[in-house]
Amino acid sequence: MYNFSNQLLLYKSAEEALQWLEGDGDSPPDIIFLDLNMPEIDGFSFLKNFLNLPEKIKLKSKIVVLTSSNNEKDREQAFSFNNVIQFITKPLKQTDIEELKVLIERQ
Repeated sequence: MYNFSNQLLLYKSAEEALQWLEGDGDSPPDIIFLDLNMPEIDGFSFLKNFLNLPEKIKLKSKIVVLTSSNNEKDREQAFSFNNVIQFITKPLKQTDIEELKVLIERQ
């Protein structure tokens, strides 16, 4: 919709996404969009589990928290994880994507 990516993979749960990352370490994604409010494993648990993934994945994959939360504590906690590069409150807008593109280019 916003011409951000040529390929998009969607997982219904954090557990599925973590399993895919563990099994496909040869081609980790550049960007992971992560919701904080998910069943079973929430976004913060995903971030904690992400720390246990191989270094190759952690070096390549950057995380964008995309959530309905506008809680400053959630924002601070998300940014305490090195791979989190952006915190966006839903709904996702074109301006959010444009800002993210600039942020990625700077890294």
